[in-house]
Parts: sequence; structure tokens; C-alpha cells
Amino acid sequence: MTPRRRPRWHWLLVVALAAPAAADPQGLAHAPRGPWAVEPLIPPVVPQPAVHADWPRGDADRFVLAKLLGDGQPPPPPADPRALARRLSFDLHGLPPAPEAVERFVDAVAAVGLDAAVAALVDDLLASPHYGEHLARAWLDVVRYADSNGFDWDEFRPQAWRYRDYVVRAFNDDKPFDRFVREQLAGDELVAGPPRTPAEQDALLATGYLRLGPHDNAAGLFDEQDRSRAELLADLTETTATAFLGLTFTCCRCHDHKHDPFPQTDHYRLRAFFAAVRFADDLPLDLAPEQELAAGHNRAVDEDLARFEAELALTAEADGPAREALSARIAALRADRRAMLHGLVMTDSRAAPPTHLLLQGDHRQPGDTVEPGIPALFDAGPIAVAAPPNPRTTGRRLALAEWIVSPANPLTPRVTVNRIWLVLHGQALVATPDDFGTAGAPPDDRALLDHLAHRFVADGWSVKRLVRLIVTGAAYRQASRGDADHVGLRRPRRLSAEQVRDALLAVSGLLDDRRGGPPVWPPLPPEVLASNPAFLDDNAEKTKGWYPSPPEALGCRSLYLVQKRNTPVPLLATLDLPDNAVPCGRRTVSTTAPQALALLNGALAADAARALAARVAHEAGADPDSRLDRLFALALQRPPADEERAACRDLLARGALVEVCRALLNSAEFVYVD
Repeated sequence: MTPRRRPRWHWLLVVALAAPAAADPQGLAHAPRGPWAVEPLIPPVVPQPAVHADWPRGDADRFVLAKLLGDGQPPPPPADPRALARRLSFDLHGLPPAPEAVERFVDAVAAVGLDAAVAALVDDLLASPHYGEHLARAWLDVVRYADSNGFDWDEFRPQAWRYRDYVVRAFNDDKPFDRFVREQLAGDELVAGPPRTPAEQDALLATGYLRLGPHDNAAGLFDEQDRSRAELLADLTETTATAFLGLTFTCCRCHDHKHDPFPQTDHYRLRAFFAAVRFADDLPLDLAPEQELAAGHNRAVDEDLARFEAELALTAEADGPAREALSARIAALRADRRAMLHGLVMTDSRAAPPTHLLLQGDHRQPGDTVEPGIPALFDAGPIAVAAPPNPRTTGRRLALAEWIVSPANPLTPRVTVNRIWLVLHGQALVATPDDFGTAGAPPDDRALLDHLAHRFVADGWSVKRLVRLIVTGAAYRQASRGDADHVGLRRPRRLSAEQVRDALLAVSGLLDDRRGGPPVWPPLPPEVLASNPAFLDDNAEKTKGWYPSPPEALGCRSLYLVQKRNTPVPLLATLDLPDNAVPCGRRTVSTTAPQALALLNGALAADAARALAARVAHEAGADPDSRLDRLFALALQRPPADEERAACRDLLARGALVEVCRALLNSAEFVYVD
């Protein structure tokens, strides 16, 4: 039953009673124009420190050096080449380097110098498909990617992986980030008709971003479609504000923002851009020529089917081979119909329904209607919506995307540069990457952030050029210190959950070269399977259970493991895998006993230790010192120290190569990168 709409005076009365008895309860009339991050992006003057002038490798380093000197810190020395090779591999690939690659880098440093050796290694790393896999993992955190719906039954989404693979391709191809934004928000509005090229096909797949949020698939059973729709639009609005703008619009869903000058109407004006979206699971994604061929083939099949089904109807009373032959022919024809490629994508309904401001965020209490508009802090009026290339859409989302990447919006380049800096340095220039508002952390080096953001846009929104600029700098190449407490200094950092698992597979030789495709399902402990009601009550579509993959598929990178919202892979969850129901711009890092126990006694750790021992024995022969040299090179990318060699020889003499391998895989050095 639709609730009765309350009159306007009722809404005003509730707000008046709920608000403090001040004319300007938030102080917005006297507040500054907004958070620092909405100020125009003007390239700052590059400092020219008078001392240590030979330390910087570019303008970005000059900002870092000026900050260090201003705080009384000398510039740090460079990292050891072996440590730097390991760092670059983990930061650009998420994987440990091969020992041979480290040796080549060490030799190159000696032969051509550090600058040239780093530049060559970085180019090689950026050209590898592993780069896109690693950068994609960070973006998938931000947009709360999952292979399932969440809620009680957490149904599997068989086509979600196509968006994951789109993101990997986008980073590997160095798709300009402004195009990346447009495609995710409005890829369907950029494509008129069936896709004619792989690029247009990718634009449609990119709209999987609009489908990534949790979805209550059972809402219709309880006549709660309106509630589910409101949750979808709220999630889209808030995730878009967080991912691209670094703004916390959850705060103004129910009331004016508590900290920033964003009134409640801003939330609903932004929400109005998404008012027309609908699921497009039936939208064919094949290229246009393939769609035409498939349609022609299916028409011919359907004509044959109609003829044979008519014949079968005439022989309904007959028995014997004739009827069986007809039935077999009909079954074969049905199997011969060509299925179209589909994905977890979105498009628009023909027209957008009105968007109402909701009293206290309750979809049952609609208030005034609002038009699509950007935050009033930037422009108090509604935004102009032009006709999109695809006439079947409203053009609203494309208009929003164009503003998000326009020069009028300084947030997107600042937020994006900060996210990339965090991936590469382990700490962000703005410590709250999802909140650039007044309640978030101020930038530790505003001038450096703005310099990089301006360069990012000037370089055509190229993420690879930004990454290359950062990692070839002296600030990135410095030696790490465990006691570093300055933004310009580097600290060791623990590998992410996926990096730990992938490193175990890589050094032991168990990691395979699978790239893309449907997710891999690792086995789960019986107690986990038995405790989940969804697993015990599967459906005909096979979307509620857990479907373990064959053992030969389990050597894939962690990126390709299934990501269920209610049932994360246990090892990854223990190692601080984030909750994928909400955006995560920065992962938490904890140190707990279960982590140590999982790496010491877990099934994967034990398998990796045995495989590593077999690999070392095969590659190094029977000589104990040769085995230790190879083991340390594979696991830690360095030779053993004298005391380490002496400590390990006793174990080797007792035939305990597996135990030496297990010890190294459980060392702090294995799970931390300098």
C-alpha cells in the first residue's frame, strides 16, 4: 500500500522541531566557501631549495625536498638496488620479482646508473599485463566490487567478472582516466545501437559500475520494490560522490551535511542523474556484425523449429522411431540457437521519473521534487542535459560525467592522484582518501598534491605517465626507515591480503598465468559451508550455493577468486580483506594471532612450503649452500647472510628443507616490503 503523502506544512514542521533554535544551525552563512579541495586547481610555483639541489629527480621531488627541509629533515639516501627492485615489483605488479630480474637490475645500476636502470625497469613493469591487474585491485576496492548481491541470500552474479576484466584492460591500455569515468557512469549513452568496435563494447561493459552495489533480490517477494529502488539510487549517489569526488554524501541523505556546506538537496540533485537507470541484463553486447549473424542464424533455426514442432503435433498419437526422430531433431535445433553475450550492465528507461527530496531519507516520505544538479557549492542551478549519442537514454549520466572530469571540478584530479600516490607509497598525501571534506584529514603537502594533479590533467589523464613520474623520483627511491614519521619519508609496509597469497604461489611456482574470465571458487572448510543457510538452500539457477573449482584452477591470482559479500575467502579475510559492501579507499592493517597461525599452519602455506622445497631441490641440486642461495633468492630476492646460512644448515643436514622454506615464508621480511 502506498503511504499517504504528507502535506508540505508537515515537512516544515518536522524540520523546525528537529532543528536547533538558531537561524543558521550549521553556521553556513559565515562558513568558508567549502573544503580546501573544491578550491580551483592552480599549479603552484615549483620550489628551488638552495641546498641538496642534486637530490631531486624532477619537480615533484623539489616539493618533497622543500617540505623535508622546512621540517628540519635532510633528504633520505637511496634504497639498496635489490630492495628497490622488490619494491617496484610489488607496487606495480603486486607480485615478488623473479631472482633473475633482480640480478639484471643490479647489474644495470652498476653499468648505466640508477636513473637509467630504474627508467628501463619501470617501462618493463608498466608494459606487463600484471600492472593492470594490480591497479585494478585498488580501483575495485573503491567501487565495492563483488560477485554477489549481498543481503540474506547473497546470490552469485555470473556476469560481474566482465566489469572486473574491463577495469584490468583499462589500466593496461592506459585508457585516459577522464574516459574511464565517462564510460563507467554513462558508457551506454556513448554508444548508439549495437557496439561496432571492442572499444564500444567496453563502454557498455563499463556500466557494470552502476550495478556493483548490494541488491536485495528478494524485495519483490515482500512488495518492497520501492525500498530496494531507493537503496539502489542512494548507493549509486554516495558511491559516485566518494569514488570520483572524495565527498561523503551519505551524510546529506537525511539532513544537511554536518560538516561540509552540502545541503540535503545536493544529495537528491545528484541522485536525479541516476533516476532513469534500469537493469539491462537483456542488452546484447556482441559486436554488431556478430549480432546480425546470430539473429539471421536464429531466424532460420526458429523457422525449422516451427515446422518440426508442427509435424510433431500431427504425430501426437503416434509411437515409434518417427516420433523419436522428430523429438531429437527439435532438441538439436533448440541447442543450435546462438546465445547473445550479456553482462551485468545498466542503461536508461525512456524517461526519468521525478526525483523527490525524502524526509529524513525515508522513501515513504517524499517532499519537493528536484532537478539534476551538481553540488550547489559549485553551481546553484540545474545542470544542462544535452542529447546523448544514444537517443534511447536521457543523457543525464553523461552530463554528470562531463562535469566530473571538467576543468570546473578540481576534486577528481586531486582525489585520483591521491589514490595513486597511496598505492605506490603506502601512505596518502590526504590520509582520508574517501573524504576530502572538512571532517577529513588536511593534505600533508597541498602544493605537491596540486602539482601532481595539474600534471595529471595536462598529461591527458594518463595513469601510466603519473605512475612513471612518481616511481622514477628520488622520493620513491629512498631507503625506508622503520621509525619514519614524516610524510616525505618511507616506512616498510605489509603486503595486502592478495599480495601475501599471490606471493606464496609465485615463489613456490604454483602461480598460473590465468587472466580474466569467470571467477575461481576455492574450497571452504566444512564448518563454513554448514553454517550458511544460503548454501544449504540453493536454487535452480545455482546462484546461492558455493561451487568449488577443480584443483588445477586454484593457482590463479587472488584478483580472480570469487568475491562473495557474505562469505569472503577465509585466508584473505584474516589478512584484512575489506568489506566490499561500501567503498574502501584505504585498507586497514592489523597484526593478529590468527594471521600468524594462518601463515604457519594454513593449507595454502603448507602447500607452498612443500612446492617451494621441491622447486629449490630441482633447481639447485643437492648442495646445501646452493639450495640456500636459491631459496633466499626466490623467497626474499637476496642472498642469505652468514648467520642465516649457519642457522639453516643444521635443518638442511637433517633433511628439513620444507621446514626451512616454511620459516622463510613466515618471516616478517616475506610479508613486508621496504
